[in-house]
Amino acid sequence: MPGRSLPSNESSRRLTVMPPSAAHKLPITAAEYLDGETRSEIRHEFVDGRIYGMSGASLRHNAICLETAARLNEHLRGGPCRTFIESVKVQISDELGEAFYYPDVFVTCEAADDDSHVARHPILVIEVLSPSTSRNDRGDKLATYKRLPSIQEIVLIEQDWPELVIYRRLERWKRHIFTQPESIVRLESIAFEAPLAAFYQSAPFPTDVQRPWYLINREDG
Repeated sequence: MPGRSLPSNESSRRLTVMPPSAAHKLPITAAEYLDGETRSEIRHEFVDGRIYGMSGASLRHNAICLETAARLNEHLRGGPCRTFIESVKVQISDELGEAFYYPDVFVTCEAADDDSHVARHPILVIEVLSPSTSRNDRGDKLATYKRLPSIQEIVLIEQDWPELVIYRRLERWKRHIFTQPESIVRLESIAFEAPLAAFYQSAPFPTDVQRPWYLINREDG
């Protein structure tokens, strides 16, 4: 892919448990979290009474998010669906618990999602993985997203090598992996398709980029 490559950043978008403040002790209620978030200078995610601070993203992470959001926004222009990026929360609430996340990119087509701070009916959520967030994004956060009935697809994009994974809701969740730049990625939830390389157009890789050795047997499909 042409262009100057952007370096990866080991410290991109770290999540840390915030210590109890003098005003209250953890755990806190969702209402307390939402009230505090409107006044906080940094963003936090909320999971079952605990809050996790979010630091800034790397240049590479941000470039991939913006490129992805711009392509989806252009594709959806004029229709009922809208694309949001990073600063809008998604709420997951059921008998198993409650969480508020800030997806890197998400799409909602629900008119009820007109709340100025929280969306509750996304059909597509996208997370760009970094070394500090990958384990959580692939684990607890992915499992929590799957609990939200409106979500049809969950997309995980690697930032440091070309790889995109789609989890698609059918009768059971099915995983699709894309690793070749020319592979066509189809997001059925919004009838969008583009080559894998398009997601990295604003953040091209060095010519010698390699996937980790433990992933080399993962094939497209």
